[in-house]
Amino acid sequence: MSKKQALTEFHRGSILAAAERLFAAKGTEKTTMDDIARESEYSKATLYVYFQSKEEIVNAILLSSMVLLQKKIQAAVEHYGSWIQAYDAVCDAIIRFYGDNPTAYDTAIWEVPVNVEPDKMDKGLRDILQVGDATNAMLADFLRRGAAEGVVRIELSPNETVLLFWAALSGMVRMADSKNGYMGRSLGLSRDEFLRHGARMLLDAITKGRTVE
Repeated sequence: MSKKQALTEFHRGSILAAAERLFAAKGTEKTTMDDIARESEYSKATLYVYFQSKEEIVNAILLSSMVLLQKKIQAAVEHYGSWIQAYDAVCDAIIRFYGDNPTAYDTAIWEVPVNVEPDKMDKGLRDILQVGDATNAMLADFLRRGAAEGVVRIELSPNETVLLFWAALSGMVRMADSKNGYMGRSLGLSRDEFLRHGARMLLDAITKGRTVE
């Protein structure tokens, strides 16, 4: 990497870090480019040298986060010989990721326009969807492995099950984050405990009803 490229990456990284702080504090919708310029200590004109819009900044943060999550899921899938242990590790990686990256969670679940045709998207969105598709394909292969090992119900469509899994787990994460205090008082459970119990319920739904490890 040349000195110029390194400097560009440094400035981009500084801007993205400032934007992430603001998104976490104010939300993406209420954060403006002026806010990001002030937080990153760059002029607004300089900000536009590196990013053409707030949407481009959001997409850059999301892409980086999704690549990181993909690597964590892959590591979980490949590390364990036991399918159920690998499943627990995958769920734990996702739960921890969304706990550490709330902005990425909100953007990935609610703001990416997945119904738009790929050829009508800008490069940032196409890259995000490619990473998402690759992650889903990896999870579908993981389910096929479970079916081959006699753990997962073979009649389930792996691709459909992956989407149902994301929908269920993301809903649980949203519930846990919004009702954390209530769960502690009424159930005596922490956020992570509640979500791990939920992940085990999902596991029971896709297995043959056997007693899991």
